[in-house]
Amino acid sequence: MDCVPALWRETFHLHHYQDWLMMGISRNCGYIVEYENGVQMVINDKSGSKTEKMNVAVVGNHVPRQCGLATFTADVAHWLGNGLGRDSDVFVVAMNDREEGYDYPPVVKLELQASDPKDYPKAADFVNLSGVDLVCLQHEFGIFGGLFGAYITDFLRDLTKPVITTAHTVLPEPKPERREVLSQIAAYSDAIIVMSRKCIDFLEEYYGVPRSKVHLIHHGVPDMPFVDPDEYKAKCGLLGKKVILTFGLLHPRKGIEYVIEAMPQVCSRFPDAVYVVLGATHPPYKRREGEKYRFALQARARELGVEDNVLFYDRFVTLEELTEFLACCDIYVTPYLDRNQVASGTLAYALGLGKPVISTPYYYAEELLSEGKGMLVDFCDPEGVSSCVLELFENPDRLARMRQDAYSFGRKMIWKEVSKEYVKLFSKVLAGRKPESVTEVLHKQAITLRDLPTPRLDYLLRLTDQTGILNKAYFDIPDRAGGYTTDDNALALAAAVLSHLQTGDRAGLEAARTYLSFLRYMQLPGGLFHQKLNYDKSYGDETGDEDCQGKALSGLGITVALEADRGLLSFAKSIFDDAMQGSNFEHPRGIAYAICGCYHYLTRFKGAHNASSFMVEMAEKLSEAYRRESTSGWNWYEDYLSYANGVLPRAMLLSYMATRDEKYREIALESLEFLTKVSYDGEIFDLVGDQGWYPRDGEKATYKQLPIEAASLATVYVDAYVVERDERYLSLARSAFEWFLGKNLINKPLFDFASFSCSDGLLRHEVEPNRGAEATIHWLLALLRIQTVLHIERIETGREPLVYV
Repeated sequence: MDCVPALWRETFHLHHYQDWLMMGISRNCGYIVEYENGVQMVINDKSGSKTEKMNVAVVGNHVPRQCGLATFTADVAHWLGNGLGRDSDVFVVAMNDREEGYDYPPVVKLELQASDPKDYPKAADFVNLSGVDLVCLQHEFGIFGGLFGAYITDFLRDLTKPVITTAHTVLPEPKPERREVLSQIAAYSDAIIVMSRKCIDFLEEYYGVPRSKVHLIHHGVPDMPFVDPDEYKAKCGLLGKKVILTFGLLHPRKGIEYVIEAMPQVCSRFPDAVYVVLGATHPPYKRREGEKYRFALQARARELGVEDNVLFYDRFVTLEELTEFLACCDIYVTPYLDRNQVASGTLAYALGLGKPVISTPYYYAEELLSEGKGMLVDFCDPEGVSSCVLELFENPDRLARMRQDAYSFGRKMIWKEVSKEYVKLFSKVLAGRKPESVTEVLHKQAITLRDLPTPRLDYLLRLTDQTGILNKAYFDIPDRAGGYTTDDNALALAAAVLSHLQTGDRAGLEAARTYLSFLRYMQLPGGLFHQKLNYDKSYGDETGDEDCQGKALSGLGITVALEADRGLLSFAKSIFDDAMQGSNFEHPRGIAYAICGCYHYLTRFKGAHNASSFMVEMAEKLSEAYRRESTSGWNWYEDYLSYANGVLPRAMLLSYMATRDEKYREIALESLEFLTKVSYDGEIFDLVGDQGWYPRDGEKATYKQLPIEAASLATVYVDAYVVERDERYLSLARSAFEWFLGKNLINKPLFDFASFSCSDGLLRHEVEPNRGAEATIHWLLALLRIQTVLHIERIETGREPLVYV
């Protein structure tokens, strides 16, 4: 099938593809198409013989992008195309990491900017309407946009095709954010392919994926003859040398320095030994650090007197060059430093081509090199490396046996065999599925897919000057007379950091610097914060209240947890640490915000004793307040409900997630049910108003209803879903979020799509015309929190949406 990718590269117009598909749907070039056990077959009109027909979209990245996964994706697409034959269509959806893209071959029919969240739903539309039977996702966290690559779940959410995911990285004990992303990818997938048995264990234990859903298929390798290394050494300029080889994109995690440190001992026994380091520096690392690592390795070789025995080939090699270097090497080494590595294309290639391997004991190497197929040495152990190298060079018979054993095992890893396993799994997944017609796809897309607005900081930036974000606005005009507040700037900091991570907009990064600088200016020597700063830069108070201190910790904690910029991270951590030491919370709402901040902080620094102790202390205070104030019919932490009420049960949920203490979970869910009964009538949220709040044994105030309350509810319901996996909480989160969009008492939206600002509140007959910082910040935080969870009409696939934690 011939697709029309040029249309996509300019803009995406659904009707172009509708017309194109409708025109092409009955054209089979002399073949009749039917389904047999759910798998499409092609019947030749003349012979009547049947061959399997399967159209596959492979999603990943692709050469000429310099990345191991790009090579893997290209190989998968090539060999699937070969195996399925000319009547099948296999094409690639490629992720770009730069605006100008790459000069791709024709097999790439669709390009996405990985950092642009708008591209992912559009890509799903393209694939749904391209006549594919199945999508094969090559998953690595780093190639997709959003936090831990979360944007890819928007693509998966909107697909109407079965999905088989190859998981290239599966980490044990993952951060909650990483766990949620991969868990949701697994939920959207009909099957998951892994390359080591350890991944099956990890997926079950840490991500809740049933073993029956996971399939082990080896990493593919080229099909090369079994050759004598000496036959190829002259071609590589290594005639007469004993060749030790490592290849792949250079990065400090590779551990190359430990092989270099082993070379003096090796060369003292075998002066003709050379260590070849083949490959360019990893592009993202090179953009950040240049050739710092390569230069350090070269300097170390000179210091040890082995610079003539360590050869660097600084380029991204072709497959032909790679196989020639592999053919001429005597020993292959993977000295990697990451124990959790569960796949390695370089190790697979070396083993598949019959190379004796010495490796550190990362999980994939332990498994692949078992039963004498290789030798393992400890991490960071040059003595171990030299000992193994010498043992093999001094025992040619053992070296030859290892070569033969490796090559024999590698025959099952050649791409021809691996692609057969892929096709076999694809057929199994497709079996029994009823194919959807193009009309059904178009109808479903037309009536059920409406995107949430893409987060933008435009209005926050309008309120922000070189000092910080201004507290008030008259309509949408910044009101400088209102000055600045710590809590606004702390939560604006969180919004800016999250927005930068979600969208890649550098304006978020620059705004974060301003807000963080403001917080430092507002911090007293003992760690507490002023709350108010006048426009003339004079302080407006002696010190802020507990809510101010707690919100400061909350915004700083998110920054510590998620910010990649070292300057911002270090500064935020320093301010957080000082604030935590100076704080003494007694009131529930301040305590709750402080717990949220500590939870986020601990996701980055799990072993931070002070933060962990402080969080437990605060959790105990909040649970004690609940036990003290809660009675039958009043399951709450205080004798009144005021604003941001959702943050209190949220703090208890986060305490449970951090400690697994069941009492925190029970308190959280019990108090959340009470808050739901108070605020939700079964159709819309009728929030506690600020003109009297809601005292125990009193009347609930109806107006003015505040955005901070709706945002706190949307957020806590998402957390409740994370803990309980109860779809009811997702429905409540959606309804709370829709309060901003007009699903409220007066049926009027508070959010303005044109300016990306939010009204300060809901009045009896209208929305408040002023649009200050607090309202827009909390709208934006709610949107960032659930944009990958909620969309207005979900496709009823039975798959769970992504939850951002």
